[in-house]
Amino acid sequence: DKATELVCNEIVRLQKDHGPQSIYAGSYGWKSVGMLHNSRTLLQRLMNLTGGFLGYAGDYSTGAAQVIMSHVVGSMEVYEQQTAWPNVIENSELVILWGCNPMVTLKNSWNVPDHVGQTGFEALKKKGTRVISIDPV
Repeated sequence: DKATELVCNEIVRLQKDHGPQSIYAGSYGWKSVGMLHNSRTLLQRLMNLTGGFLGYAGDYSTGAAQVIMSHVVGSMEVYEQQTAWPNVIENSELVILWGCNPMVTLKNSWNVPDHVGQTGFEALKKKGTRVISIDPV
């Protein structure tokens, strides 16, 4: 009972002092069996009863890309086929990469990497296309 009271009082205080944007109601990575027992779903239901919460846009892998992609390549759909490498190689004079090092990240994947990205960058280099990577890491 004491723990419930402590949590309740803190939620009320945060909502009053800082508003719903002060409470992040869970990553979609919080999973358990089924939607009824999904931790995030239950937490968001509770936060809606207390005045709201801060949610997320996109997902933690591609949230920023979903905002910028439509301005760069014409589609915000980060999980669909983008401009194919042959088109990039043939039609690009300059390629700018923001916040990434694809020669590192293309080696990591949810499954076995296909190395198409490395081959594409090698073809750009062979053609003489300038590639600039702006990466703080």
